[in-house]
Amino acid sequence: MTEIKLSVPERMLLFILMVRNEELSNPQIEKEYAPGLKLVGKDRTKLQEAKLIESRRGVRGAYFFTLADGGWRWCREELQNRAVPAGAGSAGQALYALFSGLEGYLSRTGRTLQQLFGGLPEADGKVSAAVPADEIEKLIRRSYRLVAENPGDWIRLADLRHALDGLDRAQVDGVLRLMTRLPGVRIEEETNQKTLSPQDRAAAVLIGNREQHLLSIEDR
Repeated sequence: MTEIKLSVPERMLLFILMVRNEELSNPQIEKEYAPGLKLVGKDRTKLQEAKLIESRRGVRGAYFFTLADGGWRWCREELQNRAVPAGAGSAGQALYALFSGLEGYLSRTGRTLQQLFGGLPEADGKVSAAVPADEIEKLIRRSYRLVAENPGDWIRLADLRHALDGLDRAQVDGVLRLMTRLPGVRIEEETNQKTLSPQDRAAAVLIGNREQHLLSIEDR
């Protein structure tokens, strides 16, 4: 188990980021889950320094959080932990009972949390090997450079899809979801929905429960 002591709210925040597998801001977390449940100050610094989360500052200085690789490992280790944290209450007892069942499923099937929640493409219950994920990532980055004028520019996913014509849609979507956890990669929703064409809507990638239409990749 990762050697870090976490409070019950900190644990719940990590699990929320795991299940949603998308960037979440404090206002989103408070609105969709519980008032007062948020990452600020020492709590944010603590989880970031432990490499459990990653954060970036968006417009108006708002922080956006995602689960880091260390966070995925912590969550899997916590599923294997039979001890319910002190102060979790009856809801916590039920949650950790659910975790026990989930861990049993993952162990029996050989799946990982990243496959279950992380968008890693699967076929017939196994990870698709048609095109390796790292090769798809390279093609996405190469296609982005062809479409974008400068590194970091926002491009439409519809334009990226056209450049990637011939690749399996589910595989591309899975890799795009995984790439959002990498430094310098951002996928966001078009805030002005009136500007979206039918092609934009058809090309959107679903992350969590929201359709995202724009991609930005900094130089790596």
